[in-house]
Amino acid sequence: MTEPPGVSEPDDALVPLYVLVGGRTSPRNSNLDLATQVIAVKTDTSRLEPEYQEIVLRCQTWKSIAEISAYLHRPLNITKLMVDVLLEQGALRIGTPAQRRITDYRLLETVLAGLQAL
Repeated sequence: MTEPPGVSEPDDALVPLYVLVGGRTSPRNSNLDLATQVIAVKTDTSRLEPEYQEIVLRCQTWKSIAEISAYLHRPLNITKLMVDVLLEQGALRIGTPAQRRITDYRLLETVLAGLQAL
């Protein structure tokens, strides 16, 4: 898989996950699920933490929360919380699966296999 410009693999010096989500334990948007499709909105991301900037970079095309989690190597619940924060800040918007054309079936099969293994 090719990485979008400015996106790298996670390193060992990660910010504690609870800090990334401001101590939240559940998203404020109760409609978010793993299949929810999001896309980046043109906005200034310079004030965002690097982890949030990475999500916005990944979402230049429609992505599901499950895909974002797989790309970032982060737990699904943390990714859902981070997406919720970005939605509140107006950096992402929610769409529907019909708005997105699937191009990477291998990634979806990998995500599905991982979910089935849970």
